[in-house]
Amino acid sequence: MGTSDKKQPPIANALSTIVDAERRAITYSMDALIPGLYVWLGSWTLRLGGSLAEYSYPGILHDWAGISLVLPRYRIYSTYQGSYDP
Repeated sequence: MGTSDKKQPPIANALSTIVDAERRAITYSMDALIPGLYVWLGSWTLRLGGSLAEYSYPGILHDWAGISLVLPRYRIYSTYQGSYDP
């Protein structure tokens, strides 16, 4: 089949999928108020705590960059100032 065989996704698509999964995990953890520290800056993410989201979880981060701290007893501190619902 050669180099145009579409069975293997290009590296850019694979990295995009990983970034999307990490950003979705941050959104899920924040929505579910799972304690942790969450940082995102473009395609870079840091998640200390939290949980992985199901593949079909529809939540997205609406900001390009931000930081959020979720503490036990439903305390959340975040740089995000808008509504998470589209």
